[in-house]
Parts: sequence; structure tokens; C-alpha cells
Amino acid sequence: MNTLVVACTSSQWLHVYNARAVYLVASLLGLSAPQSHERRFVTLCTSSGTIIRTVSITPTTEVADICLDSEKFFLEGAYDTPLESTSMVWAHVTSGGQLTVITFKFEGVVDRRFEGHIHRVNSVSWHPDGTKLASGSNDDTVCIWDMTSKSSWCIAICRGHISYVNTVSWNPSGTQLASGSSNGTIRIWDIVTGKCLHVLQGHSDLVLSVAWHPSGNWIASGGYDKTMRIWELTSAGPKCLYVFRDHTGPIWSVNWNLSGTQLASASSDGTIRIWDIESFTKKCVYVLRGHTQTVYDVQWNPTGTLLASAAWDNTIHIWDTDTWKCITILTGHNSRVNSISWNPTRALLASGGADDSIGIWDTVTWKCLYVLRGNIGTIYSIEWNPHGTSLASASSNGQILIWK
Repeated sequence: MNTLVVACTSSQWLHVYNARAVYLVASLLGLSAPQSHERRFVTLCTSSGTIIRTVSITPTTEVADICLDSEKFFLEGAYDTPLESTSMVWAHVTSGGQLTVITFKFEGVVDRRFEGHIHRVNSVSWHPDGTKLASGSNDDTVCIWDMTSKSSWCIAICRGHISYVNTVSWNPSGTQLASGSSNGTIRIWDIVTGKCLHVLQGHSDLVLSVAWHPSGNWIASGGYDKTMRIWELTSAGPKCLYVFRDHTGPIWSVNWNLSGTQLASASSDGTIRIWDIESFTKKCVYVLRGHTQTVYDVQWNPTGTLLASAAWDNTIHIWDTDTWKCITILTGHNSRVNSISWNPTRALLASGGADDSIGIWDTVTWKCLYVLRGNIGTIYSIEWNPHGTSLASASSNGQILIWK
């Protein structure tokens, strides 16, 4: 009896630690182990082939279910693009197959430097699959950069704006790019052909921010004319659906939540406004106050539970989206904070400012983990890549840096 208890306990423990061993031990002890026709065993290895562990998967097992914090999974020999956290492991490996595991730790070192623009870079935006990076500059151009190789290649230049390009944003499918300019126009680019598909006109002054709705059907834009606009893209052409005029100052940033039901806007009037977009009531449902100067950027966290705002009062405010109360204020920059970006896979928040520095914050303790410096100039835009492994920064010296 005692032997049976120990055997059963060992079998249960091994099932958690190494699913394949359960069957081997159970067989040796003459015990029955859990069986399932819909189950596979996958070996997780380092890039050099060393076995880390073996896991048991079902058709519904996602990468996130078997991936530890800071790990990324890759198919054998394909180390440029990790598997998405929501990807079904079953679709990528057969029973007895293996995945390569690489552990990432952000160290704050410059991996690459892009120097194609001749004036300051105002905005950077990663392609949804992380293979390309778009940038907008005061040289009136939009550049598309190849991120799949170590070379710093600009693979396309979109020309057509007749003034500064202040903002760029990919649509969710990565087939089109929106760019906003100081001449009040927004251009929609076909990235396959490099042609401008549409020119959206309506703002009477600088377009400062553009953001695609998660559905890809709408674009929000904020301008120096103190208005926020919602545009619909149809087969008949784009049209402006709504114009919001509640802000009393220029609108520097617009950003949708993950579900696309709410939109946040940040303004020189020192406020952040939350708009009810799901029902299209055209109503501002919350006004967040606390900053004492221009709010320059606003970003939802990946789960939509928090909202971060960056301002020219040198602070970053973190807002709880259930109560809409400020739960903490991050201080550390000694000049205005221009840009913020949540890491999509790890508990990190990046901030860039006019003090020529980038801060990396732990979003559990809210402590600053790193301060990145080194002749990088005023930071106007930062963004983590979709895999959370690299950070792009755009600065006043015309350079784009990729940090790892």
C-alpha cells in the first residue's frame, strides 16, 4: 500500500514536471496513466539542442500555457519571429517534435542604428508582424525599414506629403499605413505598391496623431485645430464620420483600447478624455485631470486595465480604467515626457523625453529599471516591437535606434 501511494504521488508530480515521464514511470510500476487520443509530447530545447523540458499539449494548448516568463518559442531554425503567445502549439509541431526556446532579457543596449532621414524623426510604428518599421520625419517623408536582417536597409520611401510627417500608424493587417502631416492631411499608403491610396482632408491645422481602430475600418486623428476626427474607410472612399470638439487645446495623441470600444485623447489643455465609441454617442464619458501641462501621449496597456499618460510636467500618470483614478505617478525625467509604450509580453513600460533619455519601468513595482542615454537627442517617439524583444526610438538627431 505504501509503495502504491508513493508511486501515485510520484506519477502525479512527474505529470506536472515532465509529462512523458508519467507514462514511463506508470508503465514500470504497472499503474495506469491518464490517456488521451488528443495529446502530443513536445520537447523544448535551447538553440544548441540542449533539452530544457518535455511538455504535454492538447489541440487547445496555447504558447502562453507552456511558456515561462521571458521565454520565446521558435520553430527549429527560424529564429527571427517567435510564436505568438495565443498561437496553438498543436498547429506547429507533431508528437515527438520540438520547439526552440530562447530566453530574452532586455539589457538596454543599442542593437541597430538607422540614419536615412535628414531631419528629426517624429514617429515610429512597428508592422504587426515585426518584420518592418515605419518612420515619419520633418523631411516630409515616410520610410519603411527592413527589420529581418542586421543591415540598416530602408526598403521604401513614401513621398507625397508637402510638410512634416508627425505621425505614422499601421493598420491591423499590416497592408496599409496611415501618416499625418503638418499641412492638415492624412495619407493612406498601400505598402505593397508604395502608392498613396487616399488623402483625408478635414483638419485645418497640423495632424498630430493617427490611430487605426482594431477592426481596420476606422481611423482616429487628433490635430492642432483642437479637434478629433473619426474616419471611415469604405470601398467608395474615405469619409469623416464624426468631429469631436470638446478639448480646448491641440490634441497630441489618440489611442483605441484593445476592443475598440473606447478612445482616449490627450491634449495641451492638460486633460485626457475617454470617448464612448462603441455606441457612437459622440460623448466624452470621462475627463482625467492631474497633469499640470500638455499631455503629449496616451497609451492603453495590453489588457486594457490601465492607461498611461505622458506630459510636459515631466511625469507619467497611470490610471485604473475601472475607477479612472490615478494609481501612481512616475517621476524621473527632468524634462517633458514625449512618448510612452507598454511592452506587449512583459511587465515593462518605456518612456522617452526631452532630457535625451529613455526610462524602462517595472509595471509591478513601478520602479525605474534602466535609464538609456548616449547622444540620442530628444526622444519624440518610442515603441516596443510586437514580440516585446526590441524597442525603437526616434529622436531629434534624425536617427532611429533599436534597443535590446
